[in-house]
Amino acid sequence: MINTLIWRLKEAWGVIIGKKITQKKFIKSSFPEISVDNQPLYQFKDPQLEAYIKSKKIEFVFSEFNENRVNAGGSEFSLGSRLDPSLSSLRKFFPDAQYTVYSDFDLNIEGVQLKKVENPVLQDKTDHPRHFYHLADYYKFKGMLDSDADIVVSIDSDMFVWSENIYRLIYLTEKFGYCVPSSSGRSMNFEVENQLDTISITDESNGLGINCNITPMSLSKNSDAGRKYYEMCCQKLEEEPSRASIAMWKAAWETGLIPYFLPKEFCVVRGLEGMGHEVLLHIGHPEVAKYYNIKI
Repeated sequence: MINTLIWRLKEAWGVIIGKKITQKKFIKSSFPEISVDNQPLYQFKDPQLEAYIKSKKIEFVFSEFNENRVNAGGSEFSLGSRLDPSLSSLRKFFPDAQYTVYSDFDLNIEGVQLKKVENPVLQDKTDHPRHFYHLADYYKFKGMLDSDADIVVSIDSDMFVWSENIYRLIYLTEKFGYCVPSSSGRSMNFEVENQLDTISITDESNGLGINCNITPMSLSKNSDAGRKYYEMCCQKLEEEPSRASIAMWKAAWETGLIPYFLPKEFCVVRGLEGMGHEVLLHIGHPEVAKYYNIKI
């Protein structure tokens, strides 16, 4: 925490003396306005791809705790569903998939299976200011482990499917067993020093393991390694609640297992706008929604 404050003070001082800017200059794109309401249902052009996707039982898992929706990325959604924009956008590409939400309240959405968690984990740690984030992260992992689908994907509710290459996530998961999105490409030391809700990395890596993001994540039902990895993620979150990336590194170190890292095109966050070949946009970051002209 103190390192985070020091880093932010240094950044602020750089702005004051003119060596840094608060954000990069916004480059206006020429994309037409789009929303979950006018996003078209995808029509397959490749019969082989269509047959492959339709041959798989696919499930998407959401994890939403606390009735008051708080988006850490900064966007404020005026959409009707707690699971939008992700749910409606995904349905344009996966109309036959199963959709499930883990929640501690009655989150009833048509076509979505509610798994209400009456007695969630971490009840001895409810005083932590990020308690609901910890619960949501835990049940992202647990939701994949509970699934009987051929391919299960855990995803946050503030994402938007940008291209049909979302289907490649199914292929990648079947090939590699379990996938997580890459993040900054920096070490865990950078994560610990510059993010909230972290704990020290004390293993022999000395904090030089790779950092990762948390949406989307996936698991093939045929991956024993993936199950073992995500089970350890759950265990680490129960033992030491923290930012999910910390638990994920600790699970990797404990098991010796590492997921396949999806390229950044699968989670386009602020700072990556216009990178090309985008698949999933993290429009919980308002800068991303603005650049791609997505109405939220």
